[in-house]
Amino acid sequence: MDKLEMARETRAALLAFVSGATALTDAQALSMASTFPVWPEGVGENGQYAEGQVVQDEGQLYRVMQPVVPQSHQPPHGEGMLAVYRPIEVEHAGTIDDPIPWVYGMDCHTGEYFSYEGKLYLCKGDMIPCTWTPGTEGLWQWEEVEA
Repeated sequence: MDKLEMARETRAALLAFVSGATALTDAQALSMASTFPVWPEGVGENGQYAEGQVVQDEGQLYRVMQPVVPQSHQPPHGEGMLAVYRPIEVEHAGTIDDPIPWVYGMDCHTGEYFSYEGKLYLCKGDMIPCTWTPGTEGLWQWEEVEA
């Protein structure tokens, strides 16, 4: 077996492992982000993603929140898909010194800090999932903070 063939087999084995790994933490998933299948690849034998499975879409990792058959018109980043796919982000501490870059649909918890369009925001109320951009006028859950 040559090195190229071994590399292909190793990649296939790794893809099979991560496609079925539903108990990985978000931090574990992010530590090996490039190994996850790119949506809509990586479905099980039944043609579905399993609850807890992690997939990539447009460079973002998403956790599957309920079993789903991927449909071309319903990608993880698509409108109305937050009940099925939730963005993963835990690389940042969520503190004033290490705010989380806000991504549409992520879970935002009270007391965490987020960055968005060059500004810093404090989350003042849980938004799970969050569909309101930081700085939305009249929304009490976001408070702009001077850095």
